[in-house]
Amino acid sequence: MVSITKTKVINEQIIKMTKRAFGEDVVVKDIIELKGGFFNAAYIIVFNGEQKVVLKISPIKELKVMRYENNIMETEVFVLNKMHSIEDIPVPKVLYYDKSNEIIECEFLFMEFVDGISLNEIRNKLTEKQFESISSDLVKIVRKINEIEGEYFGSISQENKRFSTWFEAFFYMIKELLEDAEDAGISFPFENNKLYKIIKKHSDALNKVTKPLLIHKDLWEGNIIIDPRTIKIVGVLDCERAIFGDPLLEPICGYFWDNKNLMNAFVGREDLNKDEYIRFTLYKIYLYLIEVIECTYRQYPGEDRDKWARSQINQALKELEKIHLKD
Repeated sequence: MVSITKTKVINEQIIKMTKRAFGEDVVVKDIIELKGGFFNAAYIIVFNGEQKVVLKISPIKELKVMRYENNIMETEVFVLNKMHSIEDIPVPKVLYYDKSNEIIECEFLFMEFVDGISLNEIRNKLTEKQFESISSDLVKIVRKINEIEGEYFGSISQENKRFSTWFEAFFYMIKELLEDAEDAGISFPFENNKLYKIIKKHSDALNKVTKPLLIHKDLWEGNIIIDPRTIKIVGVLDCERAIFGDPLLEPICGYFWDNKNLMNAFVGREDLNKDEYIRFTLYKIYLYLIEVIECTYRQYPGEDRDKWARSQINQALKELEKIHLKD
């Protein structure tokens, strides 16, 4: 994916990073760019024969990113280490993390290479039974992740964005998105205060969430790695956007809420109660605000994604209006 956030580096810099991480005797045999991501630059590094590792490089410090994206490589390292210590959560091991800015004015991270194919690449080749099996396994993994409890709601790597209630954390998450939009000259067909009032109106529903639980927050099919031989999940990637919050945010940001079987297994029943449905709809607004705003920050080509996300925001607002009319 083409994105302005992907730092351009030369092979000489990558070799220096590899030697910094694994020693001066390392001989780099091959450098393969991974083009599927949306934010960090990423490469497969082959060295010392056939050993493979993955290198991720953050955007340059001077590049303006969305507020919640500051320091997210630090979040990824924290979360990977936390999840790697728990049985049956298949995440790559962190091998080296550098934020010294000595080789390059970016943070960089080496992690284990996960051999497999992303679910979105293999999805159309799967039988319904195979996909159901993967969905079942994914729910088990997500539940393991969501069992990790934090001491606060909100950001992992930005201490000033941690809160004692989920309402406060979520309100701030929306507020900083709208501030990002203002900075970039992005407008919406509603006043910011209107959205703030809607969220405050539903503070009770948000505060039904009393435990800050770890949310991966990016479990779309591109971040689920499958072994094509066994059709089993062998890796869960890109946890840099993780926060402590409401597990119900997981299916929204993972785009799997329309997988009925998976959702039933995730929630434990077919239907959401009223408070859950309100939160679920608010989370859709959050997701689609990100979709609209990041189009400008990352300079994605075309306008289709922006138009589609805006239509989804409008639909979610209408759903909330229906709830108000029933009250």
